[in-house]
Amino acid sequence: MDILRFYLNGDLREIDFSAKESPPLYCSVLHYLRKYEKLTGTKEVCGRGDCGACTVILASKDTVSGREKRFSVDSCLMRLPQLHGKHLLTIEAPDQYLNTRAVKKAFLKERASQCGFCSPGMVLSTYIHVKNQIPFNREDIQRSLSGNLCRCSGYQAIMDAALFLEKCPEIPGKKELPLAFPEPESKMLLFKQDDLVYVIPSTLQEFYRVRKTWPVARIAAGFTGSCMDYKSSVIDISHIPELTHVKVTDTHITLGAACNFETMKKELGSLFPYMMPYLDEFASLQVRNQATLGGNIADGSPVGDTMPLCLAHDAVFLVAGPHGTRSIEARRFTTGYRQVALKPGELILAVEFPRQDEDAFYFAHKQARRRNMDISSVSFVARVNLRGKTCRDIRLAYGGMAAVPTRSMNAERFLKGKIFSLNNCRKASALLEKDFTPLSDVRGSATYRMDVAKNMLLLLYESYTGNHD
Repeated sequence: MDILRFYLNGDLREIDFSAKESPPLYCSVLHYLRKYEKLTGTKEVCGRGDCGACTVILASKDTVSGREKRFSVDSCLMRLPQLHGKHLLTIEAPDQYLNTRAVKKAFLKERASQCGFCSPGMVLSTYIHVKNQIPFNREDIQRSLSGNLCRCSGYQAIMDAALFLEKCPEIPGKKELPLAFPEPESKMLLFKQDDLVYVIPSTLQEFYRVRKTWPVARIAAGFTGSCMDYKSSVIDISHIPELTHVKVTDTHITLGAACNFETMKKELGSLFPYMMPYLDEFASLQVRNQATLGGNIADGSPVGDTMPLCLAHDAVFLVAGPHGTRSIEARRFTTGYRQVALKPGELILAVEFPRQDEDAFYFAHKQARRRNMDISSVSFVARVNLRGKTCRDIRLAYGGMAAVPTRSMNAERFLKGKIFSLNNCRKASALLEKDFTPLSDVRGSATYRMDVAKNMLLLLYESYTGNHD
């Protein structure tokens, strides 16, 4: 069994899970900080990554360049073993490692802290915005703070405090000492406690062996889904190199399944700018720093917002198993409600997106009760290939309209070969009723979902005409 090693606010921590006084193997970082370290500045509210009160800063070291990278995460969505080899910084960290003095002064000046419960998370999200040199404008600051809720409705003062930092002589994050990290390990890690294990394989071959030994262990990388709900054994695949690679060629861009959503936004957004606002609405920055592309797809959710993207782009999933690799088209991957085409022992290795067609127009829209941090009621991604004004080819992909994310085949067949016009889009929208029989739930009634889906098709046309005046 291995010892968990990480740094906390400048000090080394070593945890032997076989010791009696050790935290549970399934313990969240949030509960570890509050119960075992007595660092109560990290607040607990929702426990599901919805509020940002438990925001912390996680730092890792690139093994190739040696550079340190800091990013914000929700500590309630991290299991303790995920800290191995990293450096964790909380609001209590000394200034020499986490210089937030300027942020705190700005919050005091603008009276941005009312009850104070959300303030530690707000301060750290503002700090990381400055530290990572994100532009100082209202839109980008809102994006950085989108994962932090203020129940006192003090958002204007918080925004003013963040904007004040642009002209503040004391810049957050300056004069910090380099962070220490445990020595890197290129071997499989095994943490064991009673009947539970947490395994981190470093190669695909190790994963196959581990999967045979613990066939019912949950496979995870980002832990932003349902994995935090179970006191179960875990196989953490986030350290397998093949699952984190990004490969760009003249014809395709291939993203490893363990790439997080911020990596996906950076890599795909440079080729497909329309994706940027759509992916920005996927939860919050803290969650996007953790959630993975493969995890969202393999979950098989009918409202998984990445599947409409994959369907509209004719993406291909590269799947690896003990008997080799194979390819599965996106349209054939989700086989039923939360059911996917993976065989026992297989996992998604990567997702392959074709490069942009010269004559293609893309559109995406997510409908939810909240812009960020909410599951969509309906999501929509479209690709229209035009020759002149004629629709040569088209993809209309929806999430939330059926048991699986799927395309509107009747509407596609109607529009293909016809003039791409508002009148034809209206006629095509009526055909959605032949393709979908949506359900009613807490996020919207069946009637509401159908109306939204029809309007999205009209929004597609309005977006096209607005971009081609």
